[in-house]
Amino acid sequence: MKAIIQTVVMEVQRMIKNKYFLCFSLFMPFVFYTLFTYINRGSTVDGIDFDYYFLISMTCYSLVVTSVQTFGIQIMYDRRQTWMDYLFTHPLTPPQYFISRIITQLLLNAVIVSLFFLIINAWKQFNRPLEEWIITSIWLLAGSILFLTIGILIAQTKKVETASVTANIVVLGLAILGGLWMPLQTFPDWVQMIGEWLPSYLFALGARNIASGEGIELFNIIILTCYFLVLFIGAIILQYRQRS
Repeated sequence: MKAIIQTVVMEVQRMIKNKYFLCFSLFMPFVFYTLFTYINRGSTVDGIDFDYYFLISMTCYSLVVTSVQTFGIQIMYDRRQTWMDYLFTHPLTPPQYFISRIITQLLLNAVIVSLFFLIINAWKQFNRPLEEWIITSIWLLAGSILFLTIGILIAQTKKVETASVTANIVVLGLAILGGLWMPLQTFPDWVQMIGEWLPSYLFALGARNIASGEGIELFNIIILTCYFLVLFIGAIILQYRQRS
């Protein structure tokens, strides 16, 4: 346990210094939020004020970026550079390393959610009960584990260039087709049919259902759980084949 805690501390310090993380996981979503809420000020989507609706969208987008791109690519770099070799000179096993990385990423995801909710709520003054913020935060952190598995899956790619391109395509696809950049209702019907089944859409939908008072649908949870199991098993199989 001590080895895991020490590794988490080192990884948090290293990640905070990561300019890619600071730019694409924190700064860019905030810029998008400012721009799109200015353009769509005063409007509503599905009965939710657009400012709050898009806060959920950009928070989800930030979590997708940091979980898929930052997390996945960093693991791949660790495997190819000396950082992982350095870590394993300490009393740390490979399973402990991956547990430490997941804990680190979840902590950073918690920071992202907290910053977005606190800063933008202080700016926009949303009249939302505290319990709603807490439940939404728990849902977002739990749901982000699914996207960590996508990052782990991408990290199994043999070439860094291929992994980087794949991660960019996956994130853009999840963001655009999943309705994180623009409400899904603005797309053609056939795009909506695809988008409604994407994990990014279902991820954000759960948070929006909390906001609208409807509660998270069981069907939503089942589909996201199936996504997680398929991706997790796929990552294990790829890892096993590479070792073989």
